Amino acid sequence: MASVCFNCGRTLEKNEYFVRLKDGQCVCRDCADRTRILYPLRFTKVLTESHLPTWIGDKSYHEQIVAGQRLDPLADMTPEEFRAALEASEKAAAEQAERYAGAKAVIEADHVRKYFVNVGSAEKPRYNKRKVYGVFSRVIHGELIPGAQVAVSHRDRDYTAAVGELQEWDGMHPGGAPIGKAEAGMLVIMLFMQEMDFVYPGDTLIVRGG
Repeated sequence: MASVCFNCGRTLEKNEYFVRLKDGQCVCRDCADRTRILYPLRFTKVLTESHLPTWIGDKSYHEQIVAGQRLDPLADMTPEEFRAALEASEKAAAEQAERYAGAKAVIEADHVRKYFVNVGSAEKPRYNKRKVYGVFSRVIHGELIPGAQVAVSHRDRDYTAAVGELQEWDGMHPGGAPIGKAEAGMLVIMLFMQEMDFVYPGDTLIVRGG
């Protein structure tokens, strides 16, 4: 028997992603994503020092995931609580649009990772000197696309960089699948072909309007 999104009534395709609420009813991804601005996916992880760096401040770390656990706050909601969450999220999105009037997108940085690209083989690795940095983030307003110019300010100075590739991030792994756009509430990896040492955890990056 086909599953149906209780909120919008759409029939879910086979193997399509959905969220199961506390009472067992299904919510399609489109409806779930509309709440992510207030109810993002959570995940468990620990950070241990390593020679392969994830930069946080001036220290480098290597991420290790605890049991690969991802937590979805929607799974603990009743249908009534979900509808209330959806209403609150739409209100929050409107408030964000007013707060960041004129911005195409606003992104909150979690951490930055430098990628080492192996141009050799698994048996004889050889890493090139190409600079590839991933900024692991959450979109908190607007729509982010590859090629966008993101800006962040520190000590009255603006830094800018172009997003070379955009990937959807599952919150656990150091890589993701390329996507064409990301909207508010989504976890993403922005790949840059330059050093990103001016981005720190918690920074707000803005794509300004044209």
